[in-house]
Amino acid sequence: MIHSPGSMPTGNFDEPVVSAPPPRESPRSFRVPADYYSAPLSEVKPYLPKWVPWGCGAAALLMLLLMFAGGAMLTGPRLAALFDLVVGMSLGEMKGMYADDITAEQQESFEAAVNEMRAGLRESRIPIEEAQPFLQSMQKAVGDEKVTAEELERLTKIARDASR
Repeated sequence: MIHSPGSMPTGNFDEPVVSAPPPRESPRSFRVPADYYSAPLSEVKPYLPKWVPWGCGAAALLMLLLMFAGGAMLTGPRLAALFDLVVGMSLGEMKGMYADDITAEQQESFEAAVNEMRAGLRESRIPIEEAQPFLQSMQKAVGDEKVTAEELERLTKIARDASR
Protein backbone atom coordinates (compact mmCIF):
# COMPACT_ATOMS: atom_id res chain seq x y z
CA MET A 1 0.00 0.00 0.00
CA ILE A 2 1.11 3.54 -0.56
CA HIS A 3 0.80 4.68 3.03
CA SER A 4 2.17 1.64 4.77
CA PRO A 5 4.62 2.50 7.55
CA GLY A 6 7.43 0.56 5.96
CA SER A 7 7.40 2.61 2.78
CA MET A 8 7.15 6.09 4.34
CA PRO A 9 10.00 7.71 6.18
CA THR A 10 9.20 8.76 9.70
CA GLY A 11 11.16 11.98 9.42
CA ASN A 12 13.84 10.76 11.79
CA PHE A 13 17.11 10.70 9.90
CA ASP A 14 18.79 8.48 12.49
CA GLU A 15 16.57 5.51 11.61
CA PRO A 16 17.70 3.29 8.77
CA VAL A 17 15.61 3.44 5.62
CA VAL A 18 13.46 0.36 5.36
CA SER A 19 12.44 -0.60 1.86
CA ALA A 20 9.02 -1.95 1.10
CA PRO A 21 8.69 -5.70 1.22
CA PRO A 22 8.85 -7.35 -2.19
CA PRO A 23 5.45 -8.09 -3.67
CA ARG A 24 4.31 -11.65 -3.31
CA GLU A 25 3.73 -13.50 -6.54
CA SER A 26 0.64 -15.57 -6.45
CA PRO A 27 1.09 -18.90 -8.14
CA ARG A 28 -1.26 -19.14 -11.13
CA SER A 29 -2.41 -22.26 -12.79
CA PHE A 30 -2.60 -20.43 -16.12
CA ARG A 31 -0.54 -17.96 -18.10
CA VAL A 32 -1.98 -14.49 -18.46
CA PRO A 33 -1.87 -12.94 -21.94
CA ALA A 34 0.60 -10.25 -20.88
CA ASP A 35 3.09 -12.92 -19.78
CA TYR A 36 2.50 -14.91 -22.96
CA TYR A 37 3.14 -12.00 -25.32
CA SER A 38 6.10 -10.59 -23.41
CA ALA A 39 7.92 -13.93 -23.13
CA PRO A 40 10.69 -14.81 -25.60
CA LEU A 41 9.63 -17.05 -28.50
CA SER A 42 11.63 -19.95 -27.13
CA GLU A 43 9.35 -20.08 -24.07
CA VAL A 44 6.05 -19.56 -25.88
CA LYS A 45 3.98 -22.66 -26.47
CA PRO A 46 1.11 -22.18 -28.94
CA TYR A 47 -2.41 -22.62 -27.60
CA LEU A 48 -3.58 -24.65 -30.59
CA PRO A 49 -1.81 -27.47 -32.43
CA LYS A 50 -0.13 -26.61 -35.73
CA TRP A 51 -2.64 -28.63 -37.79
CA VAL A 52 -5.66 -26.55 -36.68
CA PRO A 53 -5.24 -23.69 -39.20
CA TRP A 54 -4.62 -26.17 -42.00
CA GLY A 55 -7.62 -28.28 -41.01
CA CYS A 56 -9.98 -25.32 -40.74
CA GLY A 57 -8.70 -23.86 -43.99
CA ALA A 58 -9.19 -27.17 -45.77
CA ALA A 59 -12.72 -27.46 -44.37
CA ALA A 60 -13.55 -23.92 -45.56
CA LEU A 61 -12.14 -24.66 -49.01
CA LEU A 62 -14.15 -27.88 -49.21
CA MET A 63 -17.31 -26.00 -48.21
CA LEU A 64 -16.72 -23.38 -50.92
CA LEU A 65 -16.17 -26.07 -53.53
CA LEU A 66 -19.34 -27.90 -52.48
CA MET A 67 -21.37 -24.69 -52.66
CA PHE A 68 -19.95 -23.88 -56.10
CA ALA A 69 -20.65 -27.43 -57.36
CA GLY A 70 -24.18 -27.31 -55.90
CA GLY A 71 -24.87 -24.02 -57.65
CA ALA A 72 -23.54 -25.39 -60.94
CA MET A 73 -25.71 -28.50 -60.59
CA LEU A 74 -28.85 -26.45 -60.02
CA THR A 75 -28.60 -24.49 -63.26
CA GLY A 76 -30.77 -25.29 -66.23
CA PRO A 77 -33.13 -28.26 -66.19
CA ARG A 78 -32.16 -29.39 -62.70
CA LEU A 79 -33.48 -26.15 -61.25
CA ALA A 80 -36.75 -26.69 -63.11
CA ALA A 81 -36.94 -30.22 -61.65
CA LEU A 82 -36.37 -28.82 -58.16
CA PHE A 83 -39.03 -26.16 -58.78
CA ASP A 84 -41.43 -28.89 -59.94
CA LEU A 85 -40.72 -30.87 -56.78
CA VAL A 86 -41.36 -27.85 -54.55
CA VAL A 87 -44.63 -27.04 -56.31
CA GLY A 88 -45.77 -30.66 -56.11
CA MET A 89 -45.08 -30.88 -52.38
CA SER A 90 -46.75 -27.53 -51.74
CA LEU A 91 -49.88 -28.52 -53.63
CA GLY A 92 -50.38 -31.49 -51.34
CA GLU A 93 -50.27 -29.23 -48.30
CA MET A 94 -52.40 -26.59 -49.97
CA LYS A 95 -55.37 -28.92 -50.54
CA GLY A 96 -56.00 -29.02 -46.80
CA MET A 97 -56.13 -25.22 -46.68
CA TYR A 98 -58.99 -24.72 -49.15
CA ALA A 99 -61.84 -22.58 -47.84
CA ASP A 100 -65.39 -23.90 -47.86
CA ASP A 101 -66.47 -21.58 -50.69
CA ILE A 102 -64.13 -23.24 -53.25
CA THR A 103 -66.05 -25.42 -55.69
CA ALA A 104 -64.91 -28.72 -57.17
CA GLU A 105 -64.81 -27.05 -60.62
CA GLN A 106 -62.37 -24.40 -59.33
CA GLN A 107 -60.17 -27.11 -57.81
CA GLU A 108 -60.12 -29.11 -61.06
CA SER A 109 -59.35 -26.00 -63.12
CA PHE A 110 -56.52 -25.07 -60.77
CA GLU A 111 -55.02 -28.56 -60.77
CA ALA A 112 -55.18 -28.76 -64.58
CA ALA A 113 -53.42 -25.40 -64.98
CA VAL A 114 -50.73 -26.34 -62.45
CA ASN A 115 -50.18 -29.78 -63.99
CA GLU A 116 -49.78 -28.16 -67.41
CA MET A 117 -47.26 -25.70 -65.98
CA ARG A 118 -45.33 -28.49 -64.21
CA ALA A 119 -45.21 -30.57 -67.40
CA GLY A 120 -43.84 -27.55 -69.28
CA LEU A 121 -41.16 -27.13 -66.64
CA ARG A 122 -40.14 -30.78 -66.79
CA GLU A 123 -39.94 -30.68 -70.60
CA SER A 124 -38.05 -27.33 -70.56
CA ARG A 125 -40.80 -25.60 -72.56
CA ILE A 126 -41.33 -23.02 -69.82
CA PRO A 127 -38.39 -21.04 -68.50
CA ILE A 128 -38.12 -20.98 -64.73
CA GLU A 129 -38.41 -17.18 -64.71
CA GLU A 130 -41.99 -17.39 -66.01
CA ALA A 131 -43.02 -19.87 -63.29
CA GLN A 132 -41.49 -17.88 -60.43
CA PRO A 133 -44.51 -15.53 -60.01
CA PHE A 134 -46.67 -18.60 -59.39
CA LEU A 135 -44.51 -19.73 -56.50
CA GLN A 136 -44.46 -16.24 -55.01
CA SER A 137 -48.24 -15.92 -55.26
CA MET A 138 -48.74 -19.38 -53.80
CA GLN A 139 -46.52 -18.41 -50.87
CA LYS A 140 -48.68 -15.35 -50.22
CA ALA A 141 -51.90 -17.37 -50.56
CA VAL A 142 -50.92 -20.04 -48.03
CA GLY A 143 -49.32 -17.57 -45.62
CA ASP A 144 -52.46 -17.42 -43.50
CA GLU A 145 -53.00 -21.19 -43.86
CA LYS A 146 -56.30 -20.66 -45.69
CA VAL A 147 -56.79 -20.41 -49.45
CA THR A 148 -59.87 -18.47 -50.52
CA ALA A 149 -61.68 -18.72 -53.86
CA GLU A 150 -60.20 -15.39 -55.03
CA GLU A 151 -56.67 -16.55 -54.22
CA LEU A 152 -57.25 -19.85 -56.03
CA GLU A 153 -58.55 -18.04 -59.12
CA ARG A 154 -55.50 -15.75 -59.08
CA LEU A 155 -53.16 -18.77 -58.81
CA THR A 156 -54.99 -20.50 -61.67
CA LYS A 157 -54.58 -17.42 -63.88
CA ILE A 158 -50.86 -17.12 -63.06
CA ALA A 159 -50.29 -20.83 -63.80
CA ARG A 160 -52.07 -20.48 -67.17
CA ASP A 161 -50.08 -17.34 -68.04
CA ALA A 162 -46.83 -19.18 -67.25
CA SER A 163 -47.83 -22.08 -69.49
CA ARG A 164 -48.36 -19.87 -72.55
